[in-house]
Amino acid sequence: MMPDTSSDAAPRDAPHRGERCAGFSIVEIVVAVILLAFGVLGLAGTTIWVVRQTTLGEVTMERTIALQTSIERLRALPYDAIVGGSATEGRFTVSWSVSAESRSKLVEFVTTGPGLASGASGPPQLQQAVADTFVYRFYDEN
Repeated sequence: MMPDTSSDAAPRDAPHRGERCAGFSIVEIVVAVILLAFGVLGLAGTTIWVVRQTTLGEVTMERTIALQTSIERLRALPYDAIVGGSATEGRFTVSWSVSAESRSKLVEFVTTGPGLASGASGPPQLQQAVADTFVYRFYDEN
């Protein structure tokens, strides 16, 4: 017996009335695109935050290096030669004042340069002329 090849026979893979076709509907595609857009916007916001934190970390490290360099220079001097002064280290100006006490000298360092400062409104911002103070004590070893 020969198979029926007449045109009135329905193909086997054709969906019957009431059955769904495989694939995505337009609503599913729109929802997926909206979710993807929110994800990408979230990543963009996180990237901005990471860049800001990295920049702040670099500036803080530079400030610390400038302060440490000035302290080490004073530590290399004899005790009696420690007096007030200032120096420029990279983008920072470090100035210090000395107050003598019995058997020690108290040195107040002020670093001025880029840093994080609180504004009148909103979160702290990176500004170009921020002063930071640090106190260090030198002891007379004699």
